[in-house]
Amino acid sequence: MGRRFRPYQHIKYLKLDLGCGDRKKEGFIGIDTVDHGQELIWDITNGIPFPDNSIEEIYSSHLLEHLNEDQVVDLFREVYRVLKPKGIFESRLPHISSPTAFYIGHKSFWNEARIEIFLRDKEGYLGNFAILQNEKIGEELFFKLVAIK
Repeated sequence: MGRRFRPYQHIKYLKLDLGCGDRKKEGFIGIDTVDHGQELIWDITNGIPFPDNSIEEIYSSHLLEHLNEDQVVDLFREVYRVLKPKGIFESRLPHISSPTAFYIGHKSFWNEARIEIFLRDKEGYLGNFAILQNEKIGEELFFKLVAIK
């Protein structure tokens, strides 16, 4: 998959919306494999095409559940690599207790314990994140992590 950049110089701090679809978060650089008019067409399973320590915040909505275990590990490593010290990684996705967690195309299943265990078991390998928020809100899991560098 090739790259296509659209101007994003108007953004003061670099913030990424991974897998943004047609609902890119305002003030963020959108990245998706399909052209929805976002700034960058890119497959994040090939990494995040930004330099180390260059991003203030990363957001994803309903992306992680479409990745298998190895892809999730790779993504967390890339997120840690590009985040600045104290950079934020925020995500929302279907909670495993929700029927939507089992839609076709979903390859991983998530709840609060999985976030805690995932980060603890891979400590150092994924980078070092502290959990700021990790909770079920309605049918979704919402977590917010900070990169400790």
